[in-house]
Amino acid sequence: MKLVEFDAETGILKIHPINTLQGHGDYLGPKYTRVHTLTLNVALLDHYSSGLFDSSELFDSSGLFDSSGLFDSQLDDHDGDYQLELESIFEALPYGFVKDFNYGLGLLKDLNRIVRLVEDNTACDEIVFVDGRSAAVDHTEFHLGLARFADIWAEIRRISDRGIRATARVKDAFVHNNLSADLDLILAEPSLGRHPNSRTIAKAASGIEELSTVEREALVDTVASESASLAAHSPQKFQRLKRDIELVSLDRLIKTYEDSLSQNKPESYWQSFFDDNAFALQQVFGAPMVSVRSSANVGGTGLSGSGDKIADYLFKNSLTNNVALVEIKKPTTQLLEGREYRQGVFGPSKELNGAVAQVLDQAYSLTKNLTSLKESSRQWDLESYAVSCFVVAGRTPLASDPARQKSFELYRANSRSVTIVTYDEILERLRLLREFLTPASPSAEEV
Repeated sequence: MKLVEFDAETGILKIHPINTLQGHGDYLGPKYTRVHTLTLNVALLDHYSSGLFDSSELFDSSGLFDSSGLFDSQLDDHDGDYQLELESIFEALPYGFVKDFNYGLGLLKDLNRIVRLVEDNTACDEIVFVDGRSAAVDHTEFHLGLARFADIWAEIRRISDRGIRATARVKDAFVHNNLSADLDLILAEPSLGRHPNSRTIAKAASGIEELSTVEREALVDTVASESASLAAHSPQKFQRLKRDIELVSLDRLIKTYEDSLSQNKPESYWQSFFDDNAFALQQVFGAPMVSVRSSANVGGTGLSGSGDKIADYLFKNSLTNNVALVEIKKPTTQLLEGREYRQGVFGPSKELNGAVAQVLDQAYSLTKNLTSLKESSRQWDLESYAVSCFVVAGRTPLASDPARQKSFELYRANSRSVTIVTYDEILERLRLLREFLTPASPSAEEV
């Protein structure tokens, strides 16, 4: 039974994975279906070894190999040297290899996934470990860089550690909830963790089955094609489904907004964000408004063709067609001057004053040029009875700084022609809307 081959001249080590564990159902049978050889050059162990190793010590013509290149376990005179030679090689194998003959040489159980992947998707019957991070099929050989192999093993171990922690959180929550009534405790939800792997494992441990990508796409197609029938035959269930979908969409919007707000994104990002999520920007209005256009030309061209006034957003009232302009700045825009104007009084910042003046100038230009703009755009349902102006900029001063809060509120409350809204106020309006839309408990029809 061939377990190991070694060519002393080339330094090539060939491992033949065999089940050598006593009592194994396939004792002395191959560990893998097709892959019968794992090959590497022991010279690489100097760099990738899991222990101290000097490959030069192997090339000493010790006579420990028979004429076929196999370790000769029958050379009784060299049993001690033979054992030492074997231990020096196998102890130096990279992490992830089985190093004990008694347990069957090859790869550790978690790394057998590599073997199965190769067997299921190639015709290879040998895995050759080479230097570097490459991975390629060469006829019946699969070449895998030892650095790549080490990366895979390291990540598998991290996944296992995350799995242990995730399932531990689920177990803790289960025990807590099982005894909560007896100990007068509030029911607890297990923390899913932040890493995607941890969340997936925790959900699986909690009995939450997630659909695959194909299953999700099929479900979306089914809902789309059957929505009319569902609305007609089960209107209450259809309304519940519609509400749940809207709540999920709102949750995603809030999460994306929160994440973006914490990352100090530039103004160009927020322009694109509000282009894709006009609903978020609609939170600045107190009337039914619909988006007409972003980066809207509101006139002002001079005789030279320059000087166009471009508003970030043009909205209109869906009932009266009265237009509104929105100018956005960054969440990091300073709303107040850094130094007090007088004790406890802070003046508006240069950036905020500039934004207010800019949107007022755009409104003036739009009022003068609306007729020609409607004519050139062929959009007649716009009116400028009283152009509403909005500036979205900065963050609300903290409650720990009441002087700044007071100065900001006094300024914007008396800025009658322009409504100033901060980024965190939009987020809070979205959160309050989410809270308002969350059902307190299922109705009898929904149960």
